[in-house]
Amino acid sequence: MEKQNRTASIFMGLMTLAFAYIIIKDVELPPLVLISALVLGGFSLLCVGMNRPEIVTYVLVAYLPFSKVLVGDFGGWATAFNLTNLLMGFILIVWLSGRSANEDAFWTSASVNFPIFLFTALGFLSVVRGSNYGSDQFWFAFTEFKRWFTPILMYFLVLNTVKDRTTIRHIVTIIMIASTVVGLMAIYDYIEVGDTSLEQARIGGIATHSNSLAAFFNYYIFLPFGFFLMNSKRSKFWLLLIPFLIQFRGIMVTFSRGGYIAFAAGLYAINFFRSKLLFFLTLVATWIIVLNPIFLPSGIRFRMSQTFTNKVSYVQMDKDVEDSVDGSTRSRIEIWKGALKMISEQPIFGVGYGLFFPLIANYWIGGFSIDAHNTYLIIAAEMGVPALVTFILIILMVTWNTFQLYRTTEDPYTKAFALGFLGGLFGLMVSNMFGSRLDSQEVSSYFWILTALMIRLRILDFKEGKVRTFIPLKLDRVGVAA
Repeated sequence: MEKQNRTASIFMGLMTLAFAYIIIKDVELPPLVLISALVLGGFSLLCVGMNRPEIVTYVLVAYLPFSKVLVGDFGGWATAFNLTNLLMGFILIVWLSGRSANEDAFWTSASVNFPIFLFTALGFLSVVRGSNYGSDQFWFAFTEFKRWFTPILMYFLVLNTVKDRTTIRHIVTIIMIASTVVGLMAIYDYIEVGDTSLEQARIGGIATHSNSLAAFFNYYIFLPFGFFLMNSKRSKFWLLLIPFLIQFRGIMVTFSRGGYIAFAAGLYAINFFRSKLLFFLTLVATWIIVLNPIFLPSGIRFRMSQTFTNKVSYVQMDKDVEDSVDGSTRSRIEIWKGALKMISEQPIFGVGYGLFFPLIANYWIGGFSIDAHNTYLIIAAEMGVPALVTFILIILMVTWNTFQLYRTTEDPYTKAFALGFLGGLFGLMVSNMFGSRLDSQEVSSYFWILTALMIRLRILDFKEGKVRTFIPLKLDRVGVAA
């Protein structure tokens, strides 16, 4: 079984390279060839999946980052009929059939499940509230909210169908491979762009938006780095710095200031959890760079220098900061002020999903529709403050449980995984301060999948006695299957 899974991981790696080639070369296959390949591939996958359903999960994981560009909608002849939904549908059937249950319960309880259900319910309520603006708005909001809901559904599918360490290892491997391939694509796109203006040089890649692409990297870049930090005395693990550096270069070519700040937050976090000495050295390095910006890569140095156009008076910092920043940053500050006004008018249930964009024009001095550039504010504005509290609770609970997994596990692989995921979680928290970065399938799906894997590893540690410190209350809250 281990050998078969390893072969599958290699095949999925080749599949991600094929997806990347199709995208960067803009390959257009004749419709007949494309449909034939999809039918043949789907039939083969179905046959294999009947005996080894984890293979379908592997294919889904390998495909997800490319799902926005390569929709796989079979020509768009049927609504919601696409490759993502087909693969998820198969996994759902496997789950409902009980084939993945083994000796475990059909449903896996976890402390984070209820907040996720509550957040989803509040989201659907905000979609209904938006229907006050007409049926067109309802269907638009429903379609947009599906971008939140689909990755959340993946969490439950993976949590209840992936139940062994071998499958977890190969899913994590596929995620690291796919993220690295996305990094290579970003680097290739940047080379192809060549010397041009900053806005044209900013790479959007698989997310088609530079800031979203930077968020994608910040969520998952620390997985290989976590394995490196936990195994730095073994020479072969130094090779994991290659995918880490490729993805870091991917962040660089997005020229996203929020992305740079989120990367720093994730780096501080992962070094802090790994070693207080390493964290101290990171702080020293930061101080040296602050005093000598020449040590920063030129692209980062140039982009960050654009933030402040005038000097700030430290005597009147609260008054002068807004006037000293560039137009883009100043606009965001004004938008955030407008968002707070919107929230104050509808604090409980929000204005309705998808309505921030058209309504914000009435709340800020710019007077036109624009994105919130902040996940926390847009959730509160559209879904209500209770939804925001629930969302923050989910992130904190995931972070706490990941920390507990890292602190208590006696399994070296699990410890390295938890450390890498911790770094990504802090990158996620900061990334979402500068944009809506969890409402898109290609960016956020891996977060929900990794959350499910983290919970499963906690359960496995408890069952197999691989827990260094017994904490029954916390482990029960994670939810061993009843």
